[in-house]
Amino acid sequence: MAILSMTGFGKSESMYQGASCVIEVRSVNNRFLDISCKLPKNLAYLENSFKNQIKDKLVRGSVIFSVTLGAGTGGNIPVSYNEAAIAKFVDITRKMQEKFGVAGEIKLEHVLALPEVLQFTDADADSDALEKHLAAELDKALDQVNEMRAKEGANLARDLEGRVNHLNAVLDKIEILDPQRIEVWKDKFKERINVLLKDSEIDDVRLLQEACIMADKLDIHEEITRFRSHNKLFLNALKEGGAQGKNLGFILQEMGREANTLGTKCQSADIAALAIELKNEVECIREQSLNIA
Repeated sequence: MAILSMTGFGKSESMYQGASCVIEVRSVNNRFLDISCKLPKNLAYLENSFKNQIKDKLVRGSVIFSVTLGAGTGGNIPVSYNEAAIAKFVDITRKMQEKFGVAGEIKLEHVLALPEVLQFTDADADSDALEKHLAAELDKALDQVNEMRAKEGANLARDLEGRVNHLNAVLDKIEILDPQRIEVWKDKFKERINVLLKDSEIDDVRLLQEACIMADKLDIHEEITRFRSHNKLFLNALKEGGAQGKNLGFILQEMGREANTLGTKCQSADIAALAIELKNEVECIREQSLNIA
């Protein structure tokens, strides 16, 4: 399975009872799965069902889902009105006028402004058939979204793999410089001790012990080893594919931590510069990985 991007678009166009039916699904980056539905009034009751269907196929992303029904034998053409709701509205309005002494006439535009006063489907209409049709068309649109997300995810994976390989190449350079760094530090340490003690006699054994303690504190071998381990985990996650965004984000946090520690402990201008290069590359990878589901 390929890595999935969070960016995708899917569209389904069909006919139902002589009316055009267009379903669109758009997906962009988001830390979580956030679904927004734009539905005709007569389909509002299906919103939760549509959202559950989307959740079955999309893991993360900001998703906008819309249904547009054209004119036909059903859909957006009103076929009746809610008589009970209108009667209740008129009754309540008149009681309010009598109680509070409010003047005014009840006009048709007031009635038409009531929510759901117009009914768009007959009581005998086959709503189950419409629901099944919309569900099937939504599946088609979602399949297109996932196809696009998979293609973009594959492109992202190739770029990220190259960047992680670059991280390993920088670590190779650091490992080459590391032994030289220790030798230079030892010479500077001894020179500094000589300056401080001047003509005092120096115990070479004691000096060596102190140098070893300091060298241990400055050792960056563990950071390099852990960094390479994180790189390997990152590449394995790319190969495993699917929704790896949160996993990759955690690994990148650990990479950044190791890069910072390397820069702090190295005591070498050359290695510090390479540590900065590591941090910059990790940040670039982080930006790219934000688009992974």
